[in-house]
Amino acid sequence: MIGWLCLYSVIVLQSVEISTSEPVGGWGKWGSWSACSVTCGFGSIRRNKQWEYPDGRTANYTLTKIVECFINKTCPIHGGWSMWTGWTRCPVMCGGANVTRTRLCNAPKPSNGGRFCNGSDTDSFFCNNVTCPEIPPDFDMKSCLNDSMFVCKSRQHCVPNSLKCDFELDCHDGTDERDCIISLGMGINSSMQKSKFLAVICTLLILWEKLLVN
Repeated sequence: MIGWLCLYSVIVLQSVEISTSEPVGGWGKWGSWSACSVTCGFGSIRRNKQWEYPDGRTANYTLTKIVECFINKTCPIHGGWSMWTGWTRCPVMCGGANVTRTRLCNAPKPSNGGRFCNGSDTDSFFCNNVTCPEIPPDFDMKSCLNDSMFVCKSRQHCVPNSLKCDFELDCHDGTDERDCIISLGMGINSSMQKSKFLAVICTLLILWEKLLVN
């Protein structure tokens, strides 16, 4: 149902150049109203009339009347994506694994027959895709009973405490470097360790840039 709410009218009038060498003429009759410009809610309808000469010719001048219209129907709301969540933590220090982030189609949530969001609600990339160290063939777990040894998370390998957080993987599962980045390089005492630390920082900056771009 269309309700014509005559809350406003807009008249578009182009100036007519009058020449004394021909009859002046005048505005013709109004044409029919157009359909409402929307299929739900508020829109507009319009009708036109043209300048006509006595001999039946029409000039390229149009008078337009625009009136508000209303379609008494609830409009569909199309879905929009929320912001991405943060990336999940990489579960491994070597060997490679997927990290993911997600988003929801709730900004706004589709309703009244509106379209669902285009695209995927999940994003991922492969992290820490480096080769893990191997357990030495002559390794004996009895050596891990010494307080000077760091036991790897797998409980199948251990390395000296001095190798923990040295920016080089020594455990076969890489856990000697797990949770070390919070130290921000404290205790670095060699040029090789410093270069490894800088490499880690550069990797973090690249990941941060990727987050900002996406």
